Amino acid sequence: MKLKEVARWNLRVSLVYAVGIWTMLGAYAYLQFKKKREKAMVESSTEISTATLPQEHETSDEPQKKTKKHFMEEHVVVKEGFIPFSSRIYNYAKSFYDGSSHHSTEKSNSEK
Repeated sequence: MKLKEVARWNLRVSLVYAVGIWTMLGAYAYLQFKKKREKAMVESSTEISTATLPQEHETSDEPQKKTKKHFMEEHVVVKEGFIPFSSRIYNYAKSFYDGSSHHSTEKSNSEK
């Protein structure tokens, strides 16, 4: 490789590296900005909701806690005689490693 080609490759790799780093920094800054913005929106919505509460709730010593509960359900239906794909792939790959030695031991046992 000539010295000129090495310099070109060095420049190309440096540019790719710089674009990657700036992309990471930009994404991090965007996520931090977005997190602060969401936090401010939540605080402003709680201020509005506490301002509209009746007098009896404002005088209580304990702050009200609002919890959001997220639930997820998953239903799995398994048919009779069904073999999962992961087991099929595992058994297929296993046949390459254990196949030749397994068949030879079966033949030797059946001959006896």
